Amino acid sequence: IDAIVSNGRLLYAKDLQIVNGGQTTASLAAARKLDGADLSKIYVLMKLTQVPSEAAAEVVPLISRSANSQNKINPADFFSTHEYHVRMEQISRRKFAPAKDGAQHETHWFYERARGQYIQATMNLTKAQEKKFVTQNPKDQVVTKTDLAKVLSAWDGYPHYVSKGAESNFEKFAERTEEQWEKRKDDFNENYFQEAMALVILYRTVDKLIPKQPWYDRGYKANIVAYSVALLHHLIKNWYPDSDLDLQKIWNKQKCSDILIHQMTIVTEEVYKVITSASRPIENVTQWCKQAACWEEVKKIKLNPVTSFYTVLQGKEDRHVILESLITLLMHRH
Repeated sequence: IDAIVSNGRLLYAKDLQIVNGGQTTASLAAARKLDGADLSKIYVLMKLTQVPSEAAAEVVPLISRSANSQNKINPADFFSTHEYHVRMEQISRRKFAPAKDGAQHETHWFYERARGQYIQATMNLTKAQEKKFVTQNPKDQVVTKTDLAKVLSAWDGYPHYVSKGAESNFEKFAERTEEQWEKRKDDFNENYFQEAMALVILYRTVDKLIPKQPWYDRGYKANIVAYSVALLHHLIKNWYPDSDLDLQKIWNKQKCSDILIHQMTIVTEEVYKVITSASRPIENVTQWCKQAACWEEVKKIKLNPVTSFYTVLQGKEDRHVILESLITLLMHRH
């Protein structure tokens, strides 16, 4: 039973979801919790809609669009109710990442499916509970849905979409992801989550790397990062057709290897040269980076892999063998 109503009164409900009114609810909760305000005479008009669980992913976004027609709502907020994001959120809350750099504790990569989830998670905690929460969920390991869309879009070869901005890119990402979800939703599992977070680690590593380079003269960093990550994947496909970046190795170490970082110092400089080239057809570099033609120019960059680069790769055949071994092991256990 999801709800019990008697004599026009709601007596019980589970899995309530606020579609429009989250800010009001949070403000009232804060007034009561933080300020000790008396809310006994406060009334908030609401409309309660009971949606069958099997139709929630489709119906809730439609309700949200209708309820928010008077305000500008980001497309990312509508897609956040999709099963893809719910699953990513669920995995992120239970999956611990390996301890890194000699740390004594494991941590979560906190996937923020809806805006403000991280802050809301700490609102009703004691100081001791909050300290424990932040230790297990470091702020620098919060990943928003638009962050993830940016990282995965760049890796999949859409740096020009990423350069158009978070919301514009997210719309394209949502279209591709919904299509993939319908075809093979079981692929979006813990392994997928770990590899996605490994790409986040790579992306953020490159972002921190660029300002330290002698050739960097400020500006266009976001574009350089997106195009460099995209180009790395493109180059790997050309260099080693039967291999790909070993994302599980990045996940296990929770950082990029020195060899990978060395490779990215070379890639980022070449990307910078191309997108700022005097021969570019559009004078404004930021606008130029939004064009598919810019990506085509960047893909023309010819580079060789650095020494021992193959050690950061995993053969596609090897991956298949590992998966087969795991399946066999699980079958024997049962």
